Order: sequence, then structure tokens, then C-alpha cells
Amino acid sequence: MMTMATGFGIGLCFGAILYLGGASSYRKILGTLLLKDMTIIKLMMTAVGVGSLGVYLLDFGGLANMSIKPAYVWGVIGGGAIFGIGWAISGYCPGTCVVGTSEGKKDALATLAGALVGALIFSFAFPSLDQLLMQNANFGKITLESLLGVNGIYLAIPFSLALLFTAFFVLKDQYE
Repeated sequence: MMTMATGFGIGLCFGAILYLGGASSYRKILGTLLLKDMTIIKLMMTAVGVGSLGVYLLDFGGLANMSIKPAYVWGVIGGGAIFGIGWAISGYCPGTCVVGTSEGKKDALATLAGALVGALIFSFAFPSLDQLLMQNANFGKITLESLLGVNGIYLAIPFSLALLFTAFFVLKDQYE
């Protein structure tokens, strides 16, 4: 139960950060897609930089257990295409449509409903898709750290620092 409460709390904080960062704003999203407003890109780079370093520090300290999923190439390509097309059509990704829905935006609610219907359809189609998309081109649990033979923390530190440096010191809005 405590794990669920912790996850819910983290989700609320993440949603608040998305809201405060303007990630559910049509103007911000359009500015991002036109590469004129870097706010959302900076927000995402900061989240990935802090998150990857945090996860690897927890794993390194024995406080978390990394669970690497197999690399299903066709599944990743298909899922990425569906994600990208959905974002292009609706202007929302899964997190921002929840934030937009909580703000009372009807287009975000439609996106959330579509995502839930899509997830339901996928769950029924999964047995048929499993062999086609998952088992074909399954490269197993490969990681950059296993390919290089180093502990992930030694990759996460420079990766995170590079993302954070880029987000805070390199990316500039066209409006600045």
C-alpha cells in the first residue's frame, strides 16, 4: 500500500511540474514543435537528467533494483509511431493529456479517452501481436552498460550532466 501511495504522490508532483512548466499549453507545445520555445524541451531534458542519475544512484546504493526489459525492435518502432502520430494529431502526450484533463480541457479529455480505448484494444490484440511484434526481432535485455562492460552509474553521471548543462546553459528560446 505504501508503494502505491508513494507512486501516487510522485505522480501528483510530476503532474504539477508539467502544469507549472506549461507542458499542457497549446502555445508552448506549438512553440516547441517549431523550435521557438525550448521550455518543454528543457523540462524533458531536466526530468531525464535528474531521473536517470537518481535511478542509477539508487541502484548503485542498493536501494532500487534495475529491471531491464527486452529490446523488441518491431514493438518499439510500432509503439513509437503510434505515440508520435497521436501526439501530432492531439498535441498531447500521455502525461500532458492527464494534466490538460485536470485543467478541464475538452481536447485533452478526448485524447485521454482515446488513449484508454487504444490501450483496451491493444490488450485484446496482444496475443496476436505478441508473436508478430515481440518475438520477432527480440534482441533480449541489452544495455549500453552491458555492451561497454561498465557500471551504469559511470554512464549516467556524464549523460545526466550533459543533459542538465544543455538544458540550462545551451538551449535558448528564439524569443530571448
